[in-house]
Amino acid sequence: MRRPTLELIGLLVLTAAEAVVLYFVSDAAARLSIGLLLIAPIVWISSRMGLSDLITQSPSARVHKRRFTRLRGQVQQLLDEIRRLNWMAVDAERGFRNREKALREMDMIEQRLKELIQEIRSTAGQMAAESEVVVERSEGEARAT
Repeated sequence: MRRPTLELIGLLVLTAAEAVVLYFVSDAAARLSIGLLLIAPIVWISSRMGLSDLITQSPSARVHKRRFTRLRGQVQQLLDEIRRLNWMAVDAERGFRNREKALREMDMIEQRLKELIQEIRSTAGQMAAESEVVVERSEGEARAT
């Protein structure tokens, strides 16, 4: 049977004792030997309480699933079309494309942008099927990113 309160009190007492030894004991050999004797139970209690896992867990290990995935996809399409429009204008200005064909293509892109804006309006505020859930990454995923 675990007693987390007792473990916490023991950890605090041992840590305070370690601080007292480090601060008040002037003999280096005594400070080292008493300090090492106190470190062992501190590490043992910390591992029983799971403090090492808590300390080593980084905030980036938690990933929030996106709720508005459809909206995000449509916004990404909108940005892609805007990039296309920009490069079409740049190509036409530099003479890489026929100006008339480029203008027609730019008109088509503009029409597609208007359609995307309408789609974005209808999608805004709609959540994906699953709600936002915090998911722990596996170690393989954490290393891959």
